[in-house]
Amino acid sequence: MMVAHPRPLLVILLQLLLSCLPALGYSSNRFFYQDILNGNGNGEIHFNGVKLHVDSSQPSVFALRGSNATLSCRYWYEPELSSPRRVRVKWSWLPIVGGHETDVLVAIGPRIHSFGDFRDRVHLRQDSPGDASLVMTELQLNDTGRYRCEVIDGLEDKSATVNLELRGVVFPYQPPHGRYNLTYHDAQQVCQEQDSTLATFEQLFQAWEEGLDWCNAGWLADGTVQYPITKSRSPCGGLGLAPGVRSYGRRHRHLHRYDAFCFSSSLRGKVYYLQLPQKVNLTEAQQACFNDGAQIAKVGQLYAAWKFMGLDRCDAGWLADGSLRYPINNPRRNCGPMEPGVRSFGFAPPHHKHGVYCYSAVVVFPYQPPHGRYNLTYHDAQQVCQEQDSTLATFEQLFQAWEEGLDWCNAGWLADGTVQYPITKPRRPCGGLGLAPGVRSYGSRHRHLHRYDVFCSSSPLRGKVYYLQLPQKVNLTEAQQACFNDGAQIAKVGQLYVAWRFMGLNHCDAGWLADGSLRYPITKPSRNCGPLEPGVRSFGFPPPYQKHGVYCYSAVHNPKQMAGSGELQECSTPVFLNLWSVDRHLSQGCY
Repeated sequence: MMVAHPRPLLVILLQLLLSCLPALGYSSNRFFYQDILNGNGNGEIHFNGVKLHVDSSQPSVFALRGSNATLSCRYWYEPELSSPRRVRVKWSWLPIVGGHETDVLVAIGPRIHSFGDFRDRVHLRQDSPGDASLVMTELQLNDTGRYRCEVIDGLEDKSATVNLELRGVVFPYQPPHGRYNLTYHDAQQVCQEQDSTLATFEQLFQAWEEGLDWCNAGWLADGTVQYPITKSRSPCGGLGLAPGVRSYGRRHRHLHRYDAFCFSSSLRGKVYYLQLPQKVNLTEAQQACFNDGAQIAKVGQLYAAWKFMGLDRCDAGWLADGSLRYPINNPRRNCGPMEPGVRSFGFAPPHHKHGVYCYSAVVVFPYQPPHGRYNLTYHDAQQVCQEQDSTLATFEQLFQAWEEGLDWCNAGWLADGTVQYPITKPRRPCGGLGLAPGVRSYGSRHRHLHRYDVFCSSSPLRGKVYYLQLPQKVNLTEAQQACFNDGAQIAKVGQLYVAWRFMGLNHCDAGWLADGSLRYPITKPSRNCGPLEPGVRSFGFPPPYQKHGVYCYSAVHNPKQMAGSGELQECSTPVFLNLWSVDRHLSQGCY
């Protein structure tokens, strides 16, 4: 019996394979593949002398809550390829407290999909070939953690990581019912109620380095219980231990009870001590802030205002949790210890009379009148802001808006009579490429002679803004009448900005506003709706006879039905900060 020799068969198979190489996508750079993304293969990729690289120029990014951040990521090939390739880019997130890595965004060519809490808040920058940087908008307290940029080309898979950290302030929190009464989940809840989140160990450690000294142990985000000591003493671990962050280690999240360390970042508004003719109890304090177009401040908001806005007031005031506190940045006699900090008197009986700290959220927007750029004196600027249901912005408000991503190349008046403008992306017409990002200033200008644009500031609404559904488009006069017929009035610019910022108004249809401008609000960027960033888009001031949609504003009235009488009587005028408060007011007999 004869057995065939295997060598001739092997030679024939090799010849067949070589003859097929052009069909497999062989190229002169010794790189051939089958590309599943183009529908002509199973996704395998074979590198022969070509390497895929992925890197980030910034291993760590620091930002503030509510601002935007860009996590850098770039990929390239060595040697450089002669033609671009379609790759899969995936961003994932590992929370700073640990756990499972979750998907943030996946992109294949022009197709992009974001996930979970990141939906509509993230997109790829794609400024140049190989740019896979992640742009994040409206940063939240829980966004901190490690982000992974993964680039996949067939079987090749390379990645780089970027850490996102929020700058903020850590504060200890003890509930009204006393020391060591919080389980881990209770601690999470009380921090959230105070406009904050559980602090991480890194945040607590940094606070300790900055001088935080607290002898009560509290929960951290990772489930450990720790406390910071800068001055060693007997009740706090003993005199023999060096200063540091003391740890009880991990504790049972349901059984063990401690205090909490909370973390808060920058504010979207301002905290202020409300001037009243007389002191008030807790219920009166809540109503007083309400009547002032605000709400009673939370503990996290007071700490953030003290830390970031320099709030300094030597008067104890009520806060939303029933505690009594006051912020000191400039220590002085009769205002507590000679160190900066937020002083606390604990939880006073609610019938006691004290002052109150209120919180009012604001949105800053640039405004240019119909007759063109740089046409407003200081007093003109005051008037046009007032006409748009707003006031002149302060420098602090503009600075915060800049930190949150406001970029505007036209200088405008501020409340203090200075003229400034915010730049996040330096460029030639806006101070030059050599200047770092920041708020550019012309200093104080003559209020009667000099003319600029203006930055206005608006607070939450006492009503709602909506796009009026009409059978056909209307001109400006018809738009005003249409809102009137709908029991409303045509919306002002400040009202549209507030509805966009605080009520999440998102509508991809340009509509008339009261000043004759044409705008529309986008909170969820998408194709065909302008830039892939949230904002209020403007088409300027078109001729009033053109046909467009319209945005209306309806003030909320508050009559209530008197029990048993069937008559209606006005309720106190509320400031509706969200739809839940409207629903609650309705349930109390107001409409």
